[in-house]
Amino acid sequence: MDQVKMDRKEDSWEEMLLKVSKKFKVMADFDFLLFLIGIQERGTGYIQYSKQEKMDLINLGRCVLFQQKGFYASDGLDEEGWPTFTIVNEIQDIPPSDREGILKKAMIAYFAEQL
Repeated sequence: MDQVKMDRKEDSWEEMLLKVSKKFKVMADFDFLLFLIGIQERGTGYIQYSKQEKMDLINLGRCVLFQQKGFYASDGLDEEGWPTFTIVNEIQDIPPSDREGILKKAMIAYFAEQL
C-alpha cells in the first residue's frame, strides 16, 4: 500500500476518533469504540455495567464488525438476548495487526452510518 493511501486511512481513523470523542465528551480509543458498538447492537442503552459486562460488550462489538467483513455469521440470540455468531472464515491465521486494521476499517464504516 502506498504512503498516500496509508495516510488517508489514518486520517479517516483519526477523524472518526475525534468525532466520537466530541460526541461523547471522552477520549475515544479502539476499545471504547468496540464498547459503543456492543451497546448499540445489544440495544440496552448506556447503563451501569460490571467489568465483565463491559468486556462482553467489547467482544460483541468485535463480533459484529467481523460479521460485517464476512468472518462471522449471525446465529440469532441466546436465552439471555445476546447475539450469537458462527465463524465463517477463520481469523486466527491473520496476524493481530492485520485483524486490528480490518476492525478499524469496519469501525469507520459503522460510525459513518451512525454519526
